[in-house]
Amino acid sequence: MDSPNPPPLSQAEGEKQARILLEDLLSRAPEKGSTNTGEVRIRNADRSEKRVSVKFEIFSTTTNWVSTYETTPAGASDQNAMKLTVVHAPQGNHYFLIRPFTPVTSVQNAVRLKPDQLAEPFVGSDFWIMDLGLEFLRWPNQRVIKGEMRRSMPCKVLESINPEPAPGSYSRVVSWIDPESGGIVHADAYDPKGNLMKLFDPTGLEKINGIRQLEEMEMRNRQTKSHTWIKFNLR
Repeated sequence: MDSPNPPPLSQAEGEKQARILLEDLLSRAPEKGSTNTGEVRIRNADRSEKRVSVKFEIFSTTTNWVSTYETTPAGASDQNAMKLTVVHAPQGNHYFLIRPFTPVTSVQNAVRLKPDQLAEPFVGSDFWIMDLGLEFLRWPNQRVIKGEMRRSMPCKVLESINPEPAPGSYSRVVSWIDPESGGIVHADAYDPKGNLMKLFDPTGLEKINGIRQLEEMEMRNRQTKSHTWIKFNLR
């Protein structure tokens, strides 16, 4: 059971702790590259479901690290056939999308997405493109509200505010972050009117070769009543 909530931090102290926390989080890069497969499972409000197979890849360069999300096309006209590339650079993320995508599609077909295009759902799911890049950690207004136990882990509760949200996008994200692992234990996203829009949770952690790895994550959309899981095949 989580402990009682401690008092909130002052604005100045919260902003100071946020700078320290984010400097640490954004400086972390994967120790080694990896390639994996998995599935995006989407459940709509009417309980109908869609499943899309995905290939995940992570690798580092001399200046940044990169994550890719490549779906398996069902046919030449499959709009779910796409390849999303997120370049995590010190000065900010860069997003590139190829759609439609086939194994022989040239990288020259990739389109660099603009900030107002990042709220597009990935393969029609509740995960937006910006979610896969944790874009809210790059917003200018950040502060740690308090420290709080969540799922038996001591977390920093980070409030991230988007001063100029696109219509229908997020205006604020409150996330519970485990400073030791850098993982997000839970997050709530709010729309421009301040209403709760989405809830994010990692739903499975498995120990592989002595390392705790994320097995599944889910996103629930309170406003559309839809629900998405991204499942990773760890073995």
